[in-house]
Order: sequence, then structure tokens, then C-alpha cells
Amino acid sequence: MNKLLITLLLTLSSFAVSADWQIESFDHQASNTVQSSAMVRNEEGFELAIFKSNEGVVWMDFSLSDNSFDELAQNELPIFQIDDQKPVQMIRGFVATIVPPDEGINAIVVSDSETISTDKDFSMDHIVAERLPERVICPIYQGASRPHLGTLEALSSGNKITFDFVLDNGQKAQTSFSLNGAKQALDIALN
Repeated sequence: MNKLLITLLLTLSSFAVSADWQIESFDHQASNTVQSSAMVRNEEGFELAIFKSNEGVVWMDFSLSDNSFDELAQNELPIFQIDDQKPVQMIRGFVATIVPPDEGINAIVVSDSETISTDKDFSMDHIVAERLPERVICPIYQGASRPHLGTLEALSSGNKITFDFVLDNGQKAQTSFSLNGAKQALDIALN
């Protein structure tokens, strides 16, 4: 009986928008609110979710495959690229925020050898991100008055997003997600 009830609740709170993207809804009982996210899981088990906070910030959450116990490297966060657009390097930070290229911010970069540098690779855009062992989360839109990198628009109009990342054991890896159906899912989840 409990399994049937759980299955029914999951069915009601998650539905497919297309063959690739889904909408998931989460009830926050403490604040008595419902939050939706557009999410996609690829065939390798990696997951990408886009959601909007109560403050109006749109976040991207990239998670490693739940088919393994891998963890992301602490000092070299993922790079993502949508189609042939400029790649975006996620960099460590305490407060996640977008680092526009025209602000000239020299981000603090910590290498695997624990050396600290303020050198920034201008061949890429940068987003300050928050890292957990199995996932990384960063803002991709903070409102029309704040500069941003066009990531939300690119997700809606692109074909594929690719993530290059390093695991805590030093192994480099790559995964990608189809953006087929992303626009429809984002329209539903973010409005």
C-alpha cells in the first residue's frame, strides 16, 4: 500500500515535457511553497536541473551519476559549453554569483597543488559556484538589471550542453545533455 501511495505521489509531482526533459515539483512544508525545476538525466545517470529561487535567481545544478560513488575535484570545478558558444568555467566561491567578463574581476583560483592565483583565463567566461562532493550549483540568471552570460537563453535555444570535469582522483571526464525540450520545460518550471 505504501509503495502504491509513493508511486502515485511521484507521478503527480513529476511529468515529462518531452522525451528528454521533465518537470519536478517539490513541496517545502516549512515555507508552505511549491518549487518546480526543469531537469534532464542522460543515459549515463548524470543529471542537470534548472530552478528558480524565491528571490528570482535561476540556478543550474549539475550532478554526477548516481551509478557510482565518484566525487568532483575540490579545486578544479566543471566547465560547461552550450553548442559552440564560449565555454564557462565554474570557479570556487563562498557566495555564488555571475562574474561578468567586463567587470575585470580577478577570481581566486586554487590549483590542485594548493597554490593560489588571481589569473583568469579570458578565453572562457566564469561563474562562481558552490561545490558539494557529487554536484555543483551556480546562478545562471540574476535578473535583467544584473549582467549575465546568456546561459538561460542558450539553454532554451541550443541543441546540447557539455560538461568537462575532473574527479577527486584526478580522472578527467565529460558528459553531455540534449537540450531537446529544454525550452518548454524551462517555460513551465521558471514561470
